Amino acid sequence: MSTELKEIQEAKENVAAEHDEVMKPGAPQMRSKDDDLGVWETVKQYKLITAVAMAGAFAASLDGYQISLNGGIVSNKGFIRQFAPPGTKIIAGKYVSAWGGIQSAGQTIGQIFLQFATDKLGRKPALLILWVFLVASIFAESFATRWDHWLVAKLFSGAGVGMLQATMPVYLSEMAPTQLKGLLINAYSFWFVIGQLLGSVALNRLNANNPYDFRDAIYTQWAMIGMMLIIFLLLPETPWWLAGKGKLDKAEKILLRYNGHIKDYNVKEHINVMVATIAEERYTAERNSEEGIWAIFRGRNLIRFFIAGWPKIVQQFVGLIQAAGNKNPFLVTVILGCVQIMSMIVTSTLTDSFGRRPLTVYPYGVTVASVLSLGIVGCFDYKKQATSSLLVFFACLATFSTTGASAIGYAYAAEIPTQRLRAQTAGWALASSNMIAIMFNFCTPLMINGNAHWGVKTGFFFAATGLVAVIIAWFLLPEVARRTPAEIDEMFEKKINLRKFKGYVTDVQTQMADA
Repeated sequence: MSTELKEIQEAKENVAAEHDEVMKPGAPQMRSKDDDLGVWETVKQYKLITAVAMAGAFAASLDGYQISLNGGIVSNKGFIRQFAPPGTKIIAGKYVSAWGGIQSAGQTIGQIFLQFATDKLGRKPALLILWVFLVASIFAESFATRWDHWLVAKLFSGAGVGMLQATMPVYLSEMAPTQLKGLLINAYSFWFVIGQLLGSVALNRLNANNPYDFRDAIYTQWAMIGMMLIIFLLLPETPWWLAGKGKLDKAEKILLRYNGHIKDYNVKEHINVMVATIAEERYTAERNSEEGIWAIFRGRNLIRFFIAGWPKIVQQFVGLIQAAGNKNPFLVTVILGCVQIMSMIVTSTLTDSFGRRPLTVYPYGVTVASVLSLGIVGCFDYKKQATSSLLVFFACLATFSTTGASAIGYAYAAEIPTQRLRAQTAGWALASSNMIAIMFNFCTPLMINGNAHWGVKTGFFFAATGLVAVIIAWFLLPEVARRTPAEIDEMFEKKINLRKFKGYVTDVQTQMADA
């Protein structure tokens, strides 16, 4: 037998031995006693780690601020004067399309490729890597003088934003207690919409006070990127990643640093839960031949990949048309921004107690009804005051329902995968959604303002595509609120009906009760 074959055989024997050690009578459980606490009781007990996760989620405010700023600044007078061809007062549509396209492409590239560093180097180094990309984008924006300079800035911006979207939810899911994963992952989207609103306000003030000095708005990003660096440097590595790499001493130190003040906190119990869960996952992967770089597309991992990505994919198919024809677009933007904030407050506080599935499927159903109503209103003269008000109402309704449901998409992307494939699955799942978004970013303007001239009646199209997507979501999305990684693994391996996850009693729970 060759040396290479011997090494492979020894590795398999080690995995099997590790599994037998974990699963023997009296071995560590894969659910801790603290996982049985109530949601708000957990908030009170884990105040420090909740604050740490909230600080990490705050980084999303730059994400939203930058996207909002970049999307609106192209209509600024100073920006147009700088980037429009000499002798013209309008930026060619091909340039605007190229900027939007390259940013979306960068976003997809970032989501796909950072996962390798996230898995190999750790969650914290991945956050610092994406920070470098965001710095590069702001630097390019600050000194851009030609359309191709701005193109480079958009590439870096898209990559940085995509990396943040694929990494921060994973980080938060691994730092948060089981009962608070939904709350803290949704905090990411909460700060995102706050950043979006601030970006719109900054542009409005710029246009009102100094419309030709567009770089003032760009410079404001430096303060936010500075705060982001301080936060990223202070954030700890996740204990789950450290446990997966065998760095148990470091994982234990981090758990004690942030949870050691809790009365009767048993750090060994939590470490053993992580070790046992990861050992079982490795054994299952070896037994089912679900290893290697394409493991997320093999066996039960494939269905988990589809589930992880589907809530964000539905977001693309339901679409969203924002109050076309209103005479005060900034007022509409502020109204919709406030609606988004209210939606995130409701979603964040209910997602762990009420559940992921109902707060995803039903709100998307409301969005389908809303865009259908927008299409119906589009059959009339929607520039009149009465019908224009209807547009704002249905746009607010669609915004409220879609914002919360799409935010839970990050929770699905981070929670559904196995621990060993969490970064890879989340990256590919979000990238898949973004690829569909690129298609609609190209097609939707053509449907609204192109030769079709559908206008607001485009709502009929998204009502049809959204209905199909929501029906699939009804059958595809399981309930995983307050479930540990080991419980989720068990239910997928046993091929439990996806719609019956909520009431299923796992062996992990039974073993914990018998311990």
